[in-house]
Amino acid sequence: MRFAVISDIHANLEALEAVLEDIDDQNVDEIICLGDVVGYGANPNECLELVKSRCSVILLGNHDAAAIEMLSTQHFNIHAKIAIEWTSQSLKKENKAFLSELPLKSEKSSMTLVHATPYEPNMWYYITSLEEAAFNFQFFNSPVCLVGHTHIPIIIVLEENKELYVHQDTIISLNDLSGARLLINVGSVGQPRDRNAKSCYGIFDEYTGTFTYRRVVYNIDKTQAKMKKIKMPDFLINRLEDGR
Repeated sequence: MRFAVISDIHANLEALEAVLEDIDDQNVDEIICLGDVVGYGANPNECLELVKSRCSVILLGNHDAAAIEMLSTQHFNIHAKIAIEWTSQSLKKENKAFLSELPLKSEKSSMTLVHATPYEPNMWYYITSLEEAAFNFQFFNSPVCLVGHTHIPIIIVLEENKELYVHQDTIISLNDLSGARLLINVGSVGQPRDRNAKSCYGIFDEYTGTFTYRRVVYNIDKTQAKMKKIKMPDFLINRLEDGR
């Protein structure tokens, strides 16, 4: 099967619609969402309803949890706290109920799926180094683990001989790496932070064992105008055009 994997939409409807349009051209069998559908952007309900209608698996992200008071915002920065407060007030009752039922982790075919880390996914840790990646490889057994959370796409390879390294290309095939396992951050649909403003998502093709990143242009100006209208902090608005 071919899976499109999206994450960290953050209520950015224009980005989500552009990504779904691109996915529709990629001949995928299912769409998986790794969480953080809401937070930061101006369209939490619309994004949730689209994701519900299109995705076979949807996980809970930390901003999703915070928006329904399942997670304290004490460790969020001030911009994120403002966004969560607005999001919580804006979410429909039925969408809050939907978020409250989402799992933290899932298994799908040859993939482990989690928003943050396979180790204690409810603690919302980050994988930002090879040392942290090496630790997390102990907590899944599948060939591939797909995560989001950092908004930065990266492919980390653990070879059969235990060599660990970052794969430098935007495509990788397990069939070319005998016995290797992968930990892949799929990037962010709604708020990329790798200095590339284009939406990011990935496609995992089980037939070929291949994972491929895709980047999609969306109407950033329209998204920013909506955020200004609801008085989101300038920092959150401006970062979209810089991909940071």
